Amino acid sequence: MFRTLPIAFLLVIVATGAVFAQAAPSGQSVSAEPEATTATYGTWTLRCAQRAQGRVCDVEQAVVPQGRQNPIAQIGFNRLSPKDEFHLTVVLPTNITFQISPRVTSSDKDPGVQLTWRRCVPGGCIADATLTSETLRAWRAIAADTGKLLFTNANMQNIAIEFSFRGFAQAIDAFVKEGS
Repeated sequence: MFRTLPIAFLLVIVATGAVFAQAAPSGQSVSAEPEATTATYGTWTLRCAQRAQGRVCDVEQAVVPQGRQNPIAQIGFNRLSPKDEFHLTVVLPTNITFQISPRVTSSDKDPGVQLTWRRCVPGGCIADATLTSETLRAWRAIAADTGKLLFTNANMQNIAIEFSFRGFAQAIDAFVKEGS
């Protein structure tokens, strides 16, 4: 069964190859500012956390196919600095094939963004791509239309899972305001 992990957690694994926990020394003061925040915009969630390197944010959506209760995939967007292009990351179940790269499209006419497989972890397999400014601008203009996450499972069956762009533009705008 596919268990969801926050995209931010998986992005740390992809970026650093490891996750390190830090225990705060006893007696250390706690800031009046929250260490982590979450805000929901339509079907998208903006998550931010304070880390040693500064505030780290991402915009994500758990993709739950119609008729199912649990997510089958996660889609996330982030960037390392305000000067960088946005990065698209998807987490899919481990029963996939690496022979065919997954794609994310905004419509049947959109060729979409082809992602590159990075690695599999117990929670799923990770693929990513850098988004062009043009693609991000086009996707932000989509109001409530659905996009598709396309991939091939281990049985070589092509899978197309719909997700919603509802709230995407607002979530990306909030991400930019956070300074990420």
